[in-house]
Amino acid sequence: MFHVGRSMFDVHSYRENTSRTPPGLSRRLVAAGTDACVLIVISGFLLCYLEPQFLFSKTTPTGGDMGSHYFTAEYLRNHLLPQWKISGWCQGNLAGFPMLQYYFPLPFLLMSALSLAVPLEIAFKLVAVLGTFLLPLCTYGFLRLLGRGFPIPALGAAFTLPFLFMEGNSMWGGNIASTLAGEITYSLGFALTILWLGMLHRTMERGRGALACSVVLGCVAMSHGYTLLFAGFASLFFLFTRMGFRKNLLLLARVHGGAVLLTGFWLVPLLAFLPFTTRFSILWIFFDFNQVMREVLPLVVRPYLGLALAGVIGAVALRFSGRRAVVGREFVYIWWIGLCAVGLYFAGYRAGVVDIRFLPFAQWAGCIAAVSIFGIIRLPDAARPFLAVLLLAGTMLWVDSRETSLRSWARHDFRGFEKARLYNDFSSVNRFLKGGPGDPRVAYEHSMRHQGAGTVRAFENLPLFSGRSTLEGVYIQASLSVPFLFYMQSEYSRTPSTPIPDYNYSRFDLDRAARHMEMFNVGHFIAVEPETVSAADAHPSFHPVHESGPYRVYELASGSAGYVEPVRYMPVAAGRDKWRRTAYEWFRVGDLDVPLVFDSRRDRVEAGVFSAMEPLDVRNIPKRAIQTHGPSRQTVTDDEILIEGAAVGKPLMVKISYHPNWKVEGADRVYPASPAFMLLVPDGPTVRLYYGRSWPDHLGALLTVMFVLGTAAFGFAPARRLVEPYYLLMERVAFPAVVASMLSLFGVCAWYLAVKAPEFPVIPFNRGIAHFTAGEFPEARKLFGYVRERHPQTLIVDEAVYHLAMSHFREKNWREALREIERLLDEYPETRRAAEALFHAGLCASELGREQVAHHWFKRTIDKFPGSVWAGLAAERLRR
Repeated sequence: MFHVGRSMFDVHSYRENTSRTPPGLSRRLVAAGTDACVLIVISGFLLCYLEPQFLFSKTTPTGGDMGSHYFTAEYLRNHLLPQWKISGWCQGNLAGFPMLQYYFPLPFLLMSALSLAVPLEIAFKLVAVLGTFLLPLCTYGFLRLLGRGFPIPALGAAFTLPFLFMEGNSMWGGNIASTLAGEITYSLGFALTILWLGMLHRTMERGRGALACSVVLGCVAMSHGYTLLFAGFASLFFLFTRMGFRKNLLLLARVHGGAVLLTGFWLVPLLAFLPFTTRFSILWIFFDFNQVMREVLPLVVRPYLGLALAGVIGAVALRFSGRRAVVGREFVYIWWIGLCAVGLYFAGYRAGVVDIRFLPFAQWAGCIAAVSIFGIIRLPDAARPFLAVLLLAGTMLWVDSRETSLRSWARHDFRGFEKARLYNDFSSVNRFLKGGPGDPRVAYEHSMRHQGAGTVRAFENLPLFSGRSTLEGVYIQASLSVPFLFYMQSEYSRTPSTPIPDYNYSRFDLDRAARHMEMFNVGHFIAVEPETVSAADAHPSFHPVHESGPYRVYELASGSAGYVEPVRYMPVAAGRDKWRRTAYEWFRVGDLDVPLVFDSRRDRVEAGVFSAMEPLDVRNIPKRAIQTHGPSRQTVTDDEILIEGAAVGKPLMVKISYHPNWKVEGADRVYPASPAFMLLVPDGPTVRLYYGRSWPDHLGALLTVMFVLGTAAFGFAPARRLVEPYYLLMERVAFPAVVASMLSLFGVCAWYLAVKAPEFPVIPFNRGIAHFTAGEFPEARKLFGYVRERHPQTLIVDEAVYHLAMSHFREKNWREALREIERLLDEYPETRRAAEALFHAGLCASELGREQVAHHWFKRTIDKFPGSVWAGLAAERLRR
């Protein structure tokens, strides 16, 4: 282990340097007054940019993800809290999902509490920007807790402004731009993490304060998961000191263990039900040095990074010259925070998280480390207030000169939906669709035109403005149905969002879209792009029923069979082995009339309720008709479904996302079924399905109660004396247990990162494209083949197979090119490369002298893609 104590640079801390000559009362008053003025001026400066007249207006906030978060606050206050719940089921988005189980409740709880004094719209906005206003205050507290004296904490607070006003980082989190884009929970978690890191430093120095650290860390956990992960890894700093390893390890275990117990009611269900979420992990790729400088190190922060670097160089130079600088372990701690963030960024994707979420901590640390320069420059006491005021003024002028869009962005967000250009048309559509959770769902085309209604995600708020459920939602990890929903979006949208790289998507195809919409109980479809409107007008499955501005609403001709429908063909028991991949393949190319049941029990197969197929082939599933009838009545609310008139022993499909917390009365159990639904086999004519609690909820609540009772008990001296011998014994036992647990955890993590961690498929694909462009076709084929074999359901797999075929085509290997094209069209019939693949198949057949086969391919190109450039080329070849 390496030593990072105060002797690292043979220096003394600022606290130690000034303790010999304590300032008088007037000097302390000047320092306190200057600090207060600096913090007040910073808050006023931020408030000017956020424009109070809009911040305090009673309008529904919009902009990026923020417009979708408001529904969460409204749902929590009006639906969950009256039932004494913090999380619960919501039918409104994502085919149903557990609201605030996989997202972070603290900011929304604060909004609900504040709404007792002001309207919820205003409460939402104030909490949304709370993290921005807290960051300078928390940074000030961080430096004070590290023992730094005046004016360093005030300067640290001022130096948060370049970080906050960065515009290169507009979605990573922590700064104003990210907050306005909707990263409101990260913003609060980020500020609280900075404060907690300071509190932890003080606790580790003094050996007390663990309870307060646990409480603040619990608040970090319930604000954002990435800030919690960072806090946990950054705290390992205290295990790398030469002295007190045992004490530090046990103290860290107390702090983290207390936070786990405190948040157990929410954290345990989150972790236990992770297998029933959708993985979302991307690798943020920087393509060149200019992009790195523009986004990671934008001009507004570079002077402060320069000061930080000068502080390090100066301290090292003074060390070797035999002089002393006022730089100690505290600044090493700041640099550790930055380096830890960079390390987590590089390990992030392979650990299954979004890597870019950690870089804001490195950017913040780089700005704050600039105060280390004042450990080298010795200042007289009288000059320090002037320095603080001068540098604050210079920083404000600097960031103001670099700002280009934040003020207008804040104005757009906080003026709200009501001031959006297309608000009247948006409201007209919502009024027409007015309904409740029992009405069929509404699908809408993804398009940037929705920005005119306030945000591109405006129609995610259909549950808020119309009461109707829709397919998409902002919390795309919270539901098993998400991959299927965005696949459908790619079928009915000209420019789909394709947000999850772990899955491949379709081209625009209203035939397939109509079938999938029927499966998800979609009753209406909203189109906005002129080409989509024309295609829907000409399609027999879509009947126009309402129009307002650019929006046209269609009713599906198939009608709605409801959220509960009898299964017409005997379900096939598919087991749990790779069930997600199987379900997605079934949804893409399988027989949608025959559902799959993902359950390993054999009793239902033996009873003839389910059939078996080994090995499973989703393209050739046996169809065995079931004589049944639908339930006579179904009543659907947000967290309960009542089914009356069900046929006993005949399976029913419930078109709502599966989750283990769904309980049933009147059937043996709830089965997970394809695509991500629930299947029931009624025992009687009346079935009640309701969202309840299971063992993770009970265990989590028990842990929180244990924390509260234990904390209360330790507040009484008799209780402390009673348990102190047991506590000391437990501490002796805990040390080897904690060490063994940590070593085991590190070993598992290392094995996972080295062997099992996922690889981002875009990297080998891009390398293949580079070889393809350079004409190095054998090397390109190896990489494209690798993507196909290792990542058969990812965003770019069809592109990889297409380019593999084209590498043979470029080498005039017509037979292999035709074979690979046929494989592409068989395995990925929905590919957006289908038209050119069909045309090139015709060219290959023609070159092989198989003119009739070539005629067939060219004719298919014309029939399936009339009006496309490839259809025109195919027609020209036929004329020849």
